[in-house]
Amino acid sequence: MTSDVLVEPPVASSENKTPNTFKDDPRVVRRALILAAGRGSRLQPLTKDIPKCLVEIGGESLLERALRALASQGIAEVVVVIGYKGEVIRDRFGSSFAGVDIRYVEAPDYATTNNIRSLWDARDHLDQDLLLLEADIAFDPAVVAALLAEPGSSMAVAPYDHTLSGTVVRCDSHRRITSFTLGADQDKRFDTTGTFKTVNIYLLREELLRNQILPRLCSAIDAGRIQDYYESIFRDCVGKSGVDMAAVDVSASRWCEIDDDRDRDAAEFLFLERNAQFDHVQQLHGAYWRYGFTDHSYLYNMHFPPAEMFDVFQNNLREIVTNYPVAQGELARLVTDWTGASPEYLAVANGASELIKILGQQFARLTIPTPSFNEYEEAFAEGGLNRFPLDATTFELDIDAFAESAVRWRSDAAIIVTPNNPTAVSVSLDDVLRLARLLEEHDCRLFVDESFIEFSRAGVAGSVEEMVESYPNLVVIKSMSKVFGIAGLRLGYLLSADREFIEVVRGCLPIWNVNGLAEEFLRTVGRYRSEFSDSCDLTRTTCYELYTDLLAVAGVEPVEPDANFVLCKLVGSAVTGPEIARGLYVEHNILVKDCAAKSMPEADRYLRIASRTSEENHRLVRALAALL
Repeated sequence: MTSDVLVEPPVASSENKTPNTFKDDPRVVRRALILAAGRGSRLQPLTKDIPKCLVEIGGESLLERALRALASQGIAEVVVVIGYKGEVIRDRFGSSFAGVDIRYVEAPDYATTNNIRSLWDARDHLDQDLLLLEADIAFDPAVVAALLAEPGSSMAVAPYDHTLSGTVVRCDSHRRITSFTLGADQDKRFDTTGTFKTVNIYLLREELLRNQILPRLCSAIDAGRIQDYYESIFRDCVGKSGVDMAAVDVSASRWCEIDDDRDRDAAEFLFLERNAQFDHVQQLHGAYWRYGFTDHSYLYNMHFPPAEMFDVFQNNLREIVTNYPVAQGELARLVTDWTGASPEYLAVANGASELIKILGQQFARLTIPTPSFNEYEEAFAEGGLNRFPLDATTFELDIDAFAESAVRWRSDAAIIVTPNNPTAVSVSLDDVLRLARLLEEHDCRLFVDESFIEFSRAGVAGSVEEMVESYPNLVVIKSMSKVFGIAGLRLGYLLSADREFIEVVRGCLPIWNVNGLAEEFLRTVGRYRSEFSDSCDLTRTTCYELYTDLLAVAGVEPVEPDANFVLCKLVGSAVTGPEIARGLYVEHNILVKDCAAKSMPEADRYLRIASRTSEENHRLVRALAALL
């Protein structure tokens, strides 16, 4: 999501001034203090010529966003503490912006002190009720509104999340803050249960400022504590003096602290309009966990690996990251430890997608049942593709007709996926072997993608892996990423008794095509066979429950699944799959896969829904029913 283009900020002017309708209301806080002295070194090169507060989110600088939000809530005066490139801020905003009067305070020692000193530099303005905020926060005006609704001093917070860092607080049942813990005081053993992350926006009433904060602030500076964070003052107020401050949960509103490019990317996405977010997600092809929606699109095991396995990774992480991984010979042996196949029969890849690309280079004429996994169709030139349509009602594969089509088309390769993606319908082991025999006498190699076989009712007993020695033209291709729930590690393999063919495939792979974490997974996974089997059983059960629930939704015809996802046809209305997929995201924060790009009749009438936990599946069914 990182933008390659830095949009020039707008030139300061008197435009966009919003009338202050709160001017004569004595209950409204009229002043805000914004700390904007920092350099923002972690945002280089964006901050080479501008201060951090002028970094843009969605074409609007952080400071501009803050000023507009404050103006909308009746703030009449803003004091901005400036330091690094302070003159750029003065030139940009002048003495007023969006109907707000602006004053500036210089922080001469910004480069060698922390933000406690910036607050002290503005001490002359701590003489009335005010909002205190840092200039590196993008936030909705509703965050400020929630604070201003409090009669006393308060701070904006959100429930702790492991992706957040910095000060956290605890509060009692009445939302009164009972403790502050600064980021520097949180070690690995720190218990974050029940904590809230501070948003760094505070409502400070005059009495608290005069009697507690200002005296403690001056004492801290006199004592030379110029490297402290100002939150240490709040910590002492609450902990030593029992000051009453309220925690206001603003997690229903958007906010994001911008410290580095990762934060900036997250904020760019967060502050997009929902339809624009959906369009952006369609281009990502992954990393969905960063964006806060529920992913019913990608297909993977929700219940594996177990937590203990991650402990192994963590304990060896330094060595894994700093050392080269092994190459094909050893990788094949490691896969053998799991599968029992001969190492000479294996080519191990950076996900099955790497192998699929190689197949497109090695074979000229492919026959494939459709719909199927799009990567296969995309790997072959259009003139080399023979699409064999599955039965439009049952999506079952007619083995004899398929073989006849492949032979008639003079295919050198045929591919079936079982269970199929997107239909979740399987081909029996006996039928796969019969197909291999039918094609063998015509020099057609049969590739069988078994990436979801462990989720099927037959399980590994339905696999043809153990049959490759008896069928020279039979090749199994497998994405380990899906069934083991390790999509980020990218692991897959190709299995064939044709050693010459395996050597050709290996020759197309880089020497280090699988990373060290994936290697460590292969070395470790054998300890967790029982846990893996249980995870597949649970996946199978929850998916069938999802199918059963979908049967009860008017306007949906689900296909009985033999995998961890359900194909659904939309019936009885003109609504399309892409429209429903967009609606689920925009209105319910749920992502599903529409099948409009699949090679099948009425493709835009289908959705593919990945099964997740029972709770998430129930939530999806309710959302789908509401949309329909």
